[in-house]
Amino acid sequence: MVKFICGKKGSGKTKRLIEMANDDVKEIKGGLVFIEATKKHSLNLNYNIRYISAMEFNINKIETFYGLLCGIVASDYDVEKIYIDGLYKMVELDFYLLEKFIKYLNTIDNINETEFILSMECEKEDIPDNMKEYLID
Repeated sequence: MVKFICGKKGSGKTKRLIEMANDDVKEIKGGLVFIEATKKHSLNLNYNIRYISAMEFNINKIETFYGLLCGIVASDYDVEKIYIDGLYKMVELDFYLLEKFIKYLNTIDNINETEFILSMECEKEDIPDNMKEYLID
């Protein structure tokens, strides 16, 4: 399953993702991963959450990021959720590429049953109709 939170810069997307991850880690049986562009929020996360600073891996394209995600789930088959904060800071992203990326994520989900929660810097009104099903209110 793929879900995303959207909003303007400074609207609390990261804070909400961190809260969701910290709440989820108490309830899920498998692993939980939090990925962001920098190391800015690593200390705000529960110590049981696997934290990854994606920019350490020179991520700059959707395909490269997809490869990173495949490596994560391949090395740890019981990852239940992956939170991705600030994907738009790591790769060039528009709605066409986002739709492509969601297909990639659904491929991983279909094989490993991994849920993905992303933050997006955009307004709900700007989301194309075919992608509104992925929004978290």
